Amino acid sequence: MKSIIKMFGGFFVLISLFSCEKDSLGPEGSDLLVANSRGQNFNNGMINSYSNEVVLQWNELLSQYLDQQLPQPFEVKIYAMVTLAMHDGLNNVVPKYETYALDNSGVDFSGITKKNIHSIADAAVSQAARDMIVQIYPAAATAAEAQLNTILSAIEDSELKDRGIEIGKNAAAAMLAARSGDISFGFSSYTGGSDPGDYQATYPPYVFPNPPIWPANAVFGANLGDLNPFGILSSDQFLDEAPHAVSSDEYLAEYNEVKELGCNNCPLRTPDQTQISIFWRETSSSAMNRLARMLVQDRKLDGWESARLIGLIQMSVMDSYIASFEEKFQYAFWRPITAIRNGDSDGNDLTLGDPGWTPSTPSPTPPNPSFPSTTAYSGGAVAEILKAFFHSDVANIDFTSPYYVAGVERHFDTFSDLATESSSFGIYAGYDFRQDGEVGERHGRELGKYIFENNLREIKKIL
Repeated sequence: MKSIIKMFGGFFVLISLFSCEKDSLGPEGSDLLVANSRGQNFNNGMINSYSNEVVLQWNELLSQYLDQQLPQPFEVKIYAMVTLAMHDGLNNVVPKYETYALDNSGVDFSGITKKNIHSIADAAVSQAARDMIVQIYPAAATAAEAQLNTILSAIEDSELKDRGIEIGKNAAAAMLAARSGDISFGFSSYTGGSDPGDYQATYPPYVFPNPPIWPANAVFGANLGDLNPFGILSSDQFLDEAPHAVSSDEYLAEYNEVKELGCNNCPLRTPDQTQISIFWRETSSSAMNRLARMLVQDRKLDGWESARLIGLIQMSVMDSYIASFEEKFQYAFWRPITAIRNGDSDGNDLTLGDPGWTPSTPSPTPPNPSFPSTTAYSGGAVAEILKAFFHSDVANIDFTSPYYVAGVERHFDTFSDLATESSSFGIYAGYDFRQDGEVGERHGRELGKYIFENNLREIKKIL
């Protein structure tokens, strides 16, 4: 799926070429290898002149209509497909980065200059986003159609505008084709084991903000690990550690920790821990998307950089879901709500049970096994993406959420701090044991590192 530049031996000769329009990228060129053989670095001021405005407009529209509206894996997959199609659209205008689905090795970028780059690029991004949203998220189709018309009407009619529209259509079509074989996933009945430590789908039904309903004795995403990943090799690529045995000292310590800090109105949980337990309930794709938009603006990224960063983040979040769910159902380890209510019959004489134990509000335990934490997995992955992208772990950000604790700011000195806090959330919410978060964060960091090093990479000039 990804564009690969092949060298066939010999040496490319650097040729000095001139044109009457000096800011034109590839005045005669139509081929990526030719452009690179001229020694052109695409960070030449022209691509940098393309602002992030339209990329962010589509990102914000998607956020407005999608966030917190669906079970999390559905939301994450939509984000990944739309944002990657936008990235592919831009990189088929001018190929600065490798693409996901639409090959850009033979792109004709003749005639594109600082003066007209917005015409073709805005059209490509907008058409790609609109076509994806209409196809995979009809709830936002009317808004997407209106935004497309507004953006295109502001672009003067030209051959470049028409090329941009065609590129956008092709980017969306390539994405849809690339994911056409994806399996479906959702709720399914679940009959697990009954031994201590076995996941049991016996907690109360839950209604999402919108349908579907969580049926009784069901799980969500039991086959999600079978979904073809977006950027990693396989869903079990990072699987290397099992949950603690229920009879172990490590399990006893983690059992008591979540029992004391994750219950509803726990007296030992600090106000800050309570805030953490609520702040991170937001869906990972929603939270990380908002974080990406904030960083795009604060660090003044151009449109190409913005589309790439957002695409990498959503790819890593989606693959975090795929990988973590593979691991969850590989081990099928019980949630704290089941463990603590059955603590007197788990074979461990030191675990004191509480049949009435209830996890922290405002939302109940997710309908899938605990190990590892998906929130921790995606938090670790995004932290690694951001560290690599900005060549530094320094964040110095104040992060807010409009959900659950609207207006509350969480400050993070580093991206690693953000990942570590998100991995502890499940303890204070009563969802996870500490090992769930620690392993999830570690595996997520490995996933994020792999994705950054192997996807949407900058196309290097050939010397």
